[in-house]
Amino acid sequence: MALTKTTAIDVVDAWQAVAGGVLVDGASKDISGSYATLLTVELAPIEAVATDGAEVTVEVSYGDDDWVALATVKATAETPATTTINDAAVNAADISLTLTDATTGDFDIPGRKWLIVDGTVANSESVRTKINATHTVTLCQDLIRAHANSLNVYDRVDEWVFDIPVAASAVRVVVNNVDADCDCMFTSRVSMVTAL
Repeated sequence: MALTKTTAIDVVDAWQAVAGGVLVDGASKDISGSYATLLTVELAPIEAVATDGAEVTVEVSYGDDDWVALATVKATAETPATTTINDAAVNAADISLTLTDATTGDFDIPGRKWLIVDGTVANSESVRTKINATHTVTLCQDLIRAHANSLNVYDRVDEWVFDIPVAASAVRVVVNNVDADCDCMFTSRVSMVTAL
């Protein structure tokens, strides 16, 4: 008889801003009930100025103390581009949206992941370009949320997936925005196998 599994995906850190030159330690997530855990992290610069790239460290613990680094990665160093949404209605489940200038930066490059910065920061959303026609971008997946017209978008989202050892009881993300000139935003989620 084949095993079946029960999985759960939880947001650990909703999208949040990290000012230039600031270190933020994310929320601690108890994973002691998980047989297998994947942690996903997304990070995006939110200023159109040169950045050296923020540092992302995944830490593990046996509880909520004695944190130790499991892995450290560095975001892309570049000068991100920005434009705005120019769409009368951007609704959840839409598969495309129109930008003021989709050819500025890399919004028009298939496969590029980019960020919609919502007025409520936690409701921001990363999307991936599938096709660009003039300034209307078809996405690889429909939108999760509705967004207001004229919101800023930025053309870079770095993403990582970390396999967390089964012996860890807790995990968290630490973002060190080593570049004082460029603010960034990050989010993290865990996918856990909670039953077999």
